[in-house]
Amino acid sequence: MTGRDERLAAALAWAARGVAVLPIRPNSKSPLAANGLHDATTDSGLLRRWWTRWPDANVAIATGYPGVDVLDVDVRGSRSGWPALRKLRDAGNLPPAAPLVRTPSQGVHVYFIGTEQRNGSLRDEHLDFRSLGGYVLVPPSTVKTDTYTGTYRWIRRVAPSATLDWQAATALLRPLPPSGSPAPRPPRRRDWDVHTLAKAVERTPIGNRNNMLFWGMCQAVRCGYDLRPIAEAGLRAGLSAREVRATWRQAVKRVAADGQADPSPARAGPCQTRQLRSRETSSGWEMGR
Repeated sequence: MTGRDERLAAALAWAARGVAVLPIRPNSKSPLAANGLHDATTDSGLLRRWWTRWPDANVAIATGYPGVDVLDVDVRGSRSGWPALRKLRDAGNLPPAAPLVRTPSQGVHVYFIGTEQRNGSLRDEHLDFRSLGGYVLVPPSTVKTDTYTGTYRWIRRVAPSATLDWQAATALLRPLPPSGSPAPRPPRRRDWDVHTLAKAVERTPIGNRNNMLFWGMCQAVRCGYDLRPIAEAGLRAGLSAREVRATWRQAVKRVAADGQADPSPARAGPCQTRQLRSRETSSGWEMGR
């Protein structure tokens, strides 16, 4: 398959998933369509006509619901978003085994389930977030600039299994306020419901289950959700009750250390974050106060 054929195939594959596509100028990030992002479409006939007219066009997708959100980790010489990405990972804000694309600058795009969040940028951290109203280039697009030339390439090509709370990421990564000023309270998080988190845990393959369980429980504690549905999902995924209890405690400890727990539990019921103990139930276990 030639490079031109690969671009059209990529455009059609995204459109088949319900993700709107738009053509981009060759070796660039600028739209070719007259109305830019507003012309993005899933119409396969129009896509074929576009790539017949512009066979070397790069491929971009509209971000946000119902497609994907994308975290762009940039690299500019000695400066990069890798430290910020590691901080998000260590804090449990990133799911394991997320889809990854290598970008021409040698950074990465991390893919998440699409939401209706606002786009955002943390320039000092070299991170950009694209959700509703944004777009990103996708493989096999190629970009040439004064500082780098390269192609977008898949590193890990899997379906996204979780969302990214951009407000939470911003709250974690923004600089601390001046000494003596009260620290702003991180916003409450309601981008997931507890059952969505539980499903993400249950369908995670062997090798990443513990990491996904930790991530899901961190999100649940931040939202004030009852952790039991997520714990039960961990059991159904094949983890032992001992592993699940340990991960529960680690997640509560992590979020408490960050000061990000929501004191107003919602939806599934109260989540106690102190003096946890375990007690056996008919389903195998339960955590309580």
